[in-house]
Amino acid sequence: MINNLLTQMIYRIILCCVSALAVLLTFNIFYVGQGANDLTWEFLKFYTNISNYFVFAVSVIVLADTVKRVRNGEKYGYVTKVKTLKFMVTVMILVTFLVYAILLGDPISVNFWRNIGNLSYHVFAPVLFILDYFLFDEHKTHSVFAPLYSLIIPLIYVGYIFILGAAIDNFEYPYFFLDVNDLGYGGVMVWVLILLVVFTVLGYLMWLYNRLVKVDGKWKLDFSGIRKAKVNAVEQPDSNSDGTEN
Repeated sequence: MINNLLTQMIYRIILCCVSALAVLLTFNIFYVGQGANDLTWEFLKFYTNISNYFVFAVSVIVLADTVKRVRNGEKYGYVTKVKTLKFMVTVMILVTFLVYAILLGDPISVNFWRNIGNLSYHVFAPVLFILDYFLFDEHKTHSVFAPLYSLIIPLIYVGYIFILGAAIDNFEYPYFFLDVNDLGYGGVMVWVLILLVVFTVLGYLMWLYNRLVKVDGKWKLDFSGIRKAKVNAVEQPDSNSDGTEN
């Protein structure tokens, strides 16, 4: 964990710039006038794009708080603004990165590395955001239920795609594992369950990392205070006057 706020601020400025570029590229604004790539509403149906919008929003909030603390003269500490949402989005974008790299993309091809869009919203922005969690998030701060909260946004997305598919004639599903026309609802639900398991496993692996503490020069898992953190999360969801969350 790096608790130097100036280091965090510089890193997060870079993260916000890369994330902003990724968001712009999801709109296809640099390709308008080139036929099939003209700007349409369909960029809103891709999970990759939506996850990048969350990344950008959370990155801006966290950067703003980091800058505020540095300007107030603080040198060391950890930003805890929207910490649960940040955890959820980290899991979200980690799945975006892994699913594209393993199932959808072809990272061993030259074209993959020539496409600035792929590199921005499938690689650079996701990796930088994920590293922010591993480098700068304070340990022992997340509820044991945080990985389960991370399932909320993906489930809403699946429902959103189902609604679009039912409402729009000849709707082109964004991913093969959500294509009801090809797999049927049963086949799609099998994939959804598989991905929910992936989300849950990744979420709890990240949660376990958050429970790592260094004692006498050795890293160990510390599960103390879980019940207290749970109670605080329920009873005191708002930020304290000093800018920290419970």
